[in-house]
Amino acid sequence: MALLKLVESESSLYEEITLSPSVLGKRVDFLYSFLSSLGFSSLSEISVNTLKAFITTVRHEFAFSPKQYSAYKGDLETVYFAYMKENGHPLTVSSFAETARGRKCLTFLMVSGIESFSEITADTRALYDDYLALSVPAKHSEYLKALDQMVLSEIKKITIRRTPPYENRLLFLGYFPDPYIAERLYYTARKEFLYFDFSLPASVTVKKQIYKVLLFDLSQIKDRKNHYMIQHFITPLYYLYKYCVSAGIQDLKHITDKEVSDFHAFLEKNMDAISKNAPQVLYRARRFLFLSDSKPDFTATLWFLERFSLSERANPTRGIECFNFGDVSYEHREILQHYMKYLLVLSPKYSMQSLLEKYYGAKEFTKYLEEKHSSLSELSYSDIEGFIEYKDSQDLRPETYNRTLTMLSFFLTTLSVREKLLIPSFPFDYFYKKARYLHHDRTVEEETIDQIFTVLSDFPETLGLMYLTLYSTGLRINEVCSLRKDALFSDNGAFWLKIYQYKLRSDKQIPIPEEVSRLLRRHITEDDSGSEFIFPSCKDKNKPYQAATFVKQMKAQLLLYEETKDIDFKSHDYRHTIATDLHMSGAPLGTTRAYLGHTRDDMTKQYIDHLPGRIDLLQEEYFKENHIE
Repeated sequence: MALLKLVESESSLYEEITLSPSVLGKRVDFLYSFLSSLGFSSLSEISVNTLKAFITTVRHEFAFSPKQYSAYKGDLETVYFAYMKENGHPLTVSSFAETARGRKCLTFLMVSGIESFSEITADTRALYDDYLALSVPAKHSEYLKALDQMVLSEIKKITIRRTPPYENRLLFLGYFPDPYIAERLYYTARKEFLYFDFSLPASVTVKKQIYKVLLFDLSQIKDRKNHYMIQHFITPLYYLYKYCVSAGIQDLKHITDKEVSDFHAFLEKNMDAISKNAPQVLYRARRFLFLSDSKPDFTATLWFLERFSLSERANPTRGIECFNFGDVSYEHREILQHYMKYLLVLSPKYSMQSLLEKYYGAKEFTKYLEEKHSSLSELSYSDIEGFIEYKDSQDLRPETYNRTLTMLSFFLTTLSVREKLLIPSFPFDYFYKKARYLHHDRTVEEETIDQIFTVLSDFPETLGLMYLTLYSTGLRINEVCSLRKDALFSDNGAFWLKIYQYKLRSDKQIPIPEEVSRLLRRHITEDDSGSEFIFPSCKDKNKPYQAATFVKQMKAQLLLYEETKDIDFKSHDYRHTIATDLHMSGAPLGTTRAYLGHTRDDMTKQYIDHLPGRIDLLQEEYFKENHIE
């Protein structure tokens, strides 16, 4: 009876093989012999590994006969497709079955147990990719495209778009369940960067963070060309994830400066063509994660200032975007974070400049301690004294030196009160230096201004107009750069500028020449950037021109001309110039102070140059009026 069943099963297998009219004679016998040797009694029992084993066997058998190898290697796929068609498998009636690459793909899917295109996953694609590398290496990409077309046809049926949740498995972005995104990525040449294997042994926190950034990038795809999107966003993120897996990164928000450097080295070693912006992906991801959290994560190593509603405190023309805590030890990092949280969130009275001074001052002291192998938790009198001696050796101006001591005293007092650290009592007052104000004339000579005006018409329009505004108003450089389009107005025939002073956090209004007002209005009319600023940033129209960029471009422009190549351009000198001109023209000190936007007369006096010459002039006038020789 057992022998009869064996004969029947052998007969059944043979009959299944002969269902295909394309496989005949010796090829049937060869295929039957192969399957029988592996113990198969029906084609329904084979797997993808069976397909691979058959190709390997054929290659070995016909190693010296390429023609026979080519004829035999696809026979198992052919007979299996015919067998499944005979048994009514739904995939065999697909329109994709009309082509050779379509039938090959459908056969692979059926062998894999798939009955619908909706069941195809990233894992399916990876396995088929591997199989094609063995079976049709020369036409690998062409055949793989058939699978992608099948999936795309299924995705296009989606009418309700839902963001897929994170899953701990292989992800292929080309199969993202959004018709627009999937079709855009279908035309991507190098699809290896569309794989993100979230099944790898790595931090789940990092995986979810990478996925979150991916979702955001994909949401922006309509605004970016494919090549730009892949080169500057997807591919760098792919390598960032690879680095995180290999380096054991636990949380992108807690990454240190050393790990940032290691990532850049990883890119140099592993990325075949590093785009200019590739190293920025880590910074971009950390920024996005920090800003998108429901609450600020004060344990993060980068705090992005735009999260804290600092528009009235922060100078938008200076490139200060974040506080970095990734370059100090964990112990000091935690203390510094608590300190800055107190200053930033609980003390809105501080200007941005004051916050930065306190931040850099506290950080410099902690890094000094680390270099000396000491710490804030074990701070000694000699540690503080040693730091003060170190600052004294730098030949700082007395005012700067004293300000350093004041900030250090404030920092240590805050730690003592809020962090309950044992801070030794220290006589800071004993170490202060006597400061004497030494005035330096900074007024720009008329000859220098005349030289610039001889070439000003050749400047790029924006740069030339910014210089003209600076020269004619004496505004701070950041105030020129951040002028808004609604700043211009007229009153009773006079022309005015309304300025917000970031340094003092107050508004002021100043008169300007009619011609400057006319040129600014024309510039606004011709500008089509849609920016709220008269001089928008070159890189981001939603931000003002960066002060550092303006100064750099002015210096570069002046070097182009023989008349101006020796001019050392300093934007703040023009503020001294306007103050001195006002005073020399007889304007009262209070008027000059109001124009400059100062709060104290002694500050305004520091901007007025040539005071000895002014005194001599007044003496001459007095002698002349009183007929004294």
